[in-house]
Amino acid sequence: MAASELARKSGKDAKRDTLKKAEKRESCPQSSSKHSASSKGQVECKKNEFVSKTIYGLRKRITALNMCSESESDCSSSDSEKGSDDDCKESSAEQLHQQTPTIPQTTMTLTSNKPPVKKLKKDISSNLVEEYFEAHSSSKVVTSDRTLQKLQRGKLDQETLQSTLNKVPTAFAAEREELNRRHESLFCKWILQLHLGFNIVLYGLGSKKNLLENFRMSLLQDSVHMVVNGFFPSITVKSILNSITEEVLDHIGTFRSPQDQLDMIMKRFKEDPSLELYLLIHNLDSQMLRGDQSQHVLGQLSSLPRVYLMASVDHINAPLMWDQAKQSLYNWLWYETTTYSPYVEETSYENSILIKRSGALALSSLTHVLHSLTPNARGIFRLLVQYQLENKDNPSYPGIAFQDFYQQCREAFLVNSDLTLRAQLTEFRDHKLIRTKRGADGVEYLLIPIDTGTLVDFLQKDTEV
Repeated sequence: MAASELARKSGKDAKRDTLKKAEKRESCPQSSSKHSASSKGQVECKKNEFVSKTIYGLRKRITALNMCSESESDCSSSDSEKGSDDDCKESSAEQLHQQTPTIPQTTMTLTSNKPPVKKLKKDISSNLVEEYFEAHSSSKVVTSDRTLQKLQRGKLDQETLQSTLNKVPTAFAAEREELNRRHESLFCKWILQLHLGFNIVLYGLGSKKNLLENFRMSLLQDSVHMVVNGFFPSITVKSILNSITEEVLDHIGTFRSPQDQLDMIMKRFKEDPSLELYLLIHNLDSQMLRGDQSQHVLGQLSSLPRVYLMASVDHINAPLMWDQAKQSLYNWLWYETTTYSPYVEETSYENSILIKRSGALALSSLTHVLHSLTPNARGIFRLLVQYQLENKDNPSYPGIAFQDFYQQCREAFLVNSDLTLRAQLTEFRDHKLIRTKRGADGVEYLLIPIDTGTLVDFLQKDTEV
């Protein structure tokens, strides 16, 4: 009986083994391949596993990777059984071979979806540059056509405009008066600091001409003082030196150069302790006085022991006129004196778009300059004006020759030598009252660069005086 049961069990085991082998043949019909094929399948399966891990690292799941992972799981499950893993790895290798071309495309799409930040900024900046040059590439200039001509109103003359502006009520008059009172309370302090060896410069918004004038009227009436209007368009350092030598030092004569004249002034002030001069300059930073040579001469004047300089500046870059050497000469004390007063007199010599173009401005400037000259100088200029008016109808008039003009001045007892005349003409040239040029024959000609109507008005006004 034991033998029959043993035989029955062995028969069942054999039948079970047969059924398992048949199932294995159906699932893997190529299980009878050689050992070389199975080793090749293992290599392909390892490659497949590496590629799948790389793609999985990109955090993007796609169908091809899922299929490949399924083939890997089949292959790993079949690896536990003997003899069937070769065929499974071959099938997974075939599937991988079909899906491999899609992998580079997937990686390209992933990298292109997230561009670098630097590249993005560079593209944006390049686009902005291109748009800027495209916007400014047009040669057409668009300007507004709203001009004064469209108002259909005639321009005013100087007197009418001034009277109209005077009728405008003053804004914040009480506050301005309070500011002026505060500044005027410093007058005694300023005069003390001037005597201690300092020079004072006033800056701030608004005209400071009235403030300096009040300082002069209240404290300098009994002292020798001189006022210089730096905003005048024809003011020069030469005219300032002439006023000092003629009116303060009572010197009559000419000098070869402004430096010789300055040396004489400095020598007189050092030798005579009784000399004293208060020099008030409005707009020291004006167009005519801001030059390097002019500032050097004025700095040397202000460094004299008994010459007291008090000036005002209005330009925002006025301190740039002075380097370390000029700064040491001036020895400034800065005072902020904001007045909010309009620059009426400072701008009176400038042309306005609201005023008719006439010779009133040139005539005012010409009269102002000649009033500061000596009687002989005024006579020389008057003689030159008369000669030019006599030849006003000649369109090719080049001017009067220097020798002919010298002969006329000598006959009128205005000069005693050609050197005296040349020195006077140099002063006219500094004030831009005359212009000299040489003709084709080498002769020097003198000409007044002012229109005929203005010269006629000047001669008539000068005769009435």
